[in-house]
Amino acid sequence: MTTELPDPIRAFDDAQRRAIAMLKDVRGRLEAGMSERDVVELAETRLDTHGFDRWYHAPEVRIGPGAGGGGLLYRPSSRTKLEPGMLIGIDLGPATDTAYGDIGFTLCFGADEPKVVKVARENVRACCGYASRWKTVGEIFIFAQAWAVNNRMVLAGESAVGHRVLPKEGFLATGFPRSAHAATLLPSNRIHKLYPIRMKGMFAIRPAVKHGELSAAFEEIIWIQDEHRKVLGRDDEDEIGVF
Repeated sequence: MTTELPDPIRAFDDAQRRAIAMLKDVRGRLEAGMSERDVVELAETRLDTHGFDRWYHAPEVRIGPGAGGGGLLYRPSSRTKLEPGMLIGIDLGPATDTAYGDIGFTLCFGADEPKVVKVARENVRACCGYASRWKTVGEIFIFAQAWAVNNRMVLAGESAVGHRVLPKEGFLATGFPRSAHAATLLPSNRIHKLYPIRMKGMFAIRPAVKHGELSAAFEEIIWIQDEHRKVLGRDDEDEIGVF
C-alpha cells in the first residue's frame, strides 16, 4: 500500500473516509421499529454533516433475510420494520461535485451475527488482499465465488461482485457523479467472470454472499496503479469490513 496518493485518488480517499464515518453515524442511530424508508431518510439527514451535498447513488437499505441485496431493482419499504435479531444491510454513496464514497455493510441488529455475515466480511477482505496489477478483473469474481463455495455458500449476485469507481473525466464530467454511477452498468465497468483485463484504477468490491435464505455483503473501494495499491478510506487493511 502507498500513502502518497495522486489526484484525483486523494479526493476519493478523503470521500471514502468521510463516507465510512457517515455509515458509522447512521449505524449508531438505528432504533427498533425503523423501516427501510426511515433509515434512508436518516442517512439523508446526515449528508451535509459529513461534508457531502449530493449522492453518487441513493442510500440503499434492506431489512430482513435478503439484507445482502442482489439485482438492480431496489425500492425501500415502509412496511418492513427493524427488530432485534434481524439483518440490515446499508449501502451509502455520498458525494460532492468532484468525488464520492461507496461503502456498505450488513449487521445483525441487537444480536450476534450469523455465519453468513462473517463469511461476507472475510470475502471482501480476501478479495481486497488478492487484488493486484497482476490479477484480471475476472479473477476477482472467480476468487470471490470460490471463497463463498469453500464456506458452503454461494454468491447472492451471480453476475458481478463490484464495479469500477470512475472519476470526473471526459463525458462523465456532465452530470457527475450520477453519470459515473450510470456508467457502472456497462459490462466493461463491472467485476464479472468473463473479463480478462488486468486491474488498474479504482474498484468498488462487494461480493454478496448467500446461505439459505440469508444474504450479507460488505463493500470497500480499492485503488491499484502499477505496484501501488490502497484500500481507500482505510489506514490499514485490517480495518476492512470493520465499523
